[in-house]
Amino acid sequence: MEKEKKKFTFKKAISIFLGLLFVVALVGGIGYLIKSNSAENEVFLTRTPSIKNLDDKVMATGKIEPREEIEIKPNIAGIIQTINVDEGDKVQAGQLIATIRIVPNITEVNNATMQVNNTQIQLANAKINVENQQKQYEMQAKLYKQGVISKQEYITAQQQLQTTTQQQKLAVQQLNAAQKQLQIVRTGATPELQSMATTQVRAKAAGTVLTIPVKVGSQVIEANSFNAGTTICSIADLNSLIFKGNIDEAQAGKLKQGMDMSVVIGALQNKSFPGKLTLIAPKGTEESGTIKFAVEGNVFNKTGEYIRAGFSANGEILLSSQKNALLLDESLVQYEKGNNKSFVEVKQPNGSFKKVYVKLGSSDGINVQILSGIDKNSEVKVWNPSDKDKEELKDKKKK
Repeated sequence: MEKEKKKFTFKKAISIFLGLLFVVALVGGIGYLIKSNSAENEVFLTRTPSIKNLDDKVMATGKIEPREEIEIKPNIAGIIQTINVDEGDKVQAGQLIATIRIVPNITEVNNATMQVNNTQIQLANAKINVENQQKQYEMQAKLYKQGVISKQEYITAQQQLQTTTQQQKLAVQQLNAAQKQLQIVRTGATPELQSMATTQVRAKAAGTVLTIPVKVGSQVIEANSFNAGTTICSIADLNSLIFKGNIDEAQAGKLKQGMDMSVVIGALQNKSFPGKLTLIAPKGTEESGTIKFAVEGNVFNKTGEYIRAGFSANGEILLSSQKNALLLDESLVQYEKGNNKSFVEVKQPNGSFKKVYVKLGSSDGINVQILSGIDKNSEVKVWNPSDKDKEELKDKKKK
């Protein structure tokens, strides 16, 4: 009886074990089916290739600048009395820009005053000498007529009178010069030289007034060999503009002077202007750990558009162009680990995705050329959706 009980217990344990094993297998199978079905039903976005022209471009970022910018500076120190133009005004060469009021230098005024006093004394002495010599000459002339003195003595007296008269004229000229110098020191000009006065600042060339960094009442200093002087305004011809920008060192070797370029100005609704590359800097500069090379190019404004100096712009230089290329968003391409072979996942008729190897061509950094593997009708899986793609995917699931 006890033996049969033990046997029954063993059989029962085996049955329970087999039953549990069956339940586990059943649950696992059901879970696998559910997981498989959910994987098959998972929704992905797809993108199809497009046929477009693929341009290999070098992009330079920079700004628009005038070819020549002239800074107008005074030739004398003083205070700005009037400013006769505004920023944006078009001016002609020789047009009055501003006037300067001289601040007299006490030392210079004192020296000029002393010079006037000295020349006045010299003139007074010269007048006395002329009067004395005139009397001497008249007496000598009378004696000569009477035969008391020789002709030579008479001629000597005549020459002395002429000499003292010349000295008086010279003294008058020196006094006039000293008085004018005093006036210049005090006011910066004399009436007869007003048009040439350094107190009048005039445009040196025709153009547009870009900036006026001074105001009425501002103190300015003159430009000389030791000082750059105060800039009263800057003038440039806005019909003669250039593009100045920078490119990465990896692109510098692809460029040559004389290449055509397109200058795109964002402030003018990305309007493009033709241009020509004129300069590639022979030496690069380091910026944030990368080497940059400066480039310059002419900008041809054939439509007469009003382009302001300082506009941000991009210079696009076309290196090559692939016509009617099969292009795909480069972010959709995946690469196998180890051999780095490129592939995409293409949607099949049953909704699943199949790995398809593709051969890649040129790239513009956004799109890549597909040489073989898929065609324009292939639906390629978006395997790494962006935030915008995720929003699109949510809308798609709702529908």
